[in-house]
Amino acid sequence: MAGLQILQDEGFEALSLRKIADALGVQTPALYWHVANRAELYGLMAEVMLREALAEIDDALEGAAWLIAFGQAIYRLHARRRDAASLVGFVVPTPAVHGDLLAGIVNRLIAGGMEPRQAFVAQSAVMSLTLGWSLFEGNPDVGSLMRERMDVVSAFDASLAALVDGLCSARERVGVQQAGGGSREAAASLG
Repeated sequence: MAGLQILQDEGFEALSLRKIADALGVQTPALYWHVANRAELYGLMAEVMLREALAEIDDALEGAAWLIAFGQAIYRLHARRRDAASLVGFVVPTPAVHGDLLAGIVNRLIAGGMEPRQAFVAQSAVMSLTLGWSLFEGNPDVGSLMRERMDVVSAFDASLAALVDGLCSARERVGVQQAGGGSREAAASLG
């Protein structure tokens, strides 16, 4: 996909519909035959990257082991694709991400013994940790400080394992609030 190549070569700030159209050898308005707007195109790019990360995970894994592999695959994706975390943090997820992909992630966790609501919370928590970590690590000043003080990959793996362990040990306590519950109530129910 031309957009992913521009993201890799030039970074998120340089990504534009005009540059993508130029790379494809078409006029910018021609892109609108395929996507409604820039947000939809960026969402499709993020979907491609999510599918790429999911394809790396061993199909035999379930539950906590799958969740750790998922976090590691997303982290590796962010590391190898320039500004991937910036793109993912910016876009509106596509219908496929909200539908089939999210359902597949949640179903893997349910197969490992999580309740549906807990599985949704768990995948959200892992995605949030990974995205935040990748954005911090990608920030020149913060990333430099992180690398001075720790082995960044080992620290990420330890943080991911601690998060997953906490989520799994809270299996009976997860009672995430029904609609209307705030984030403090949800956090309190996790531990």
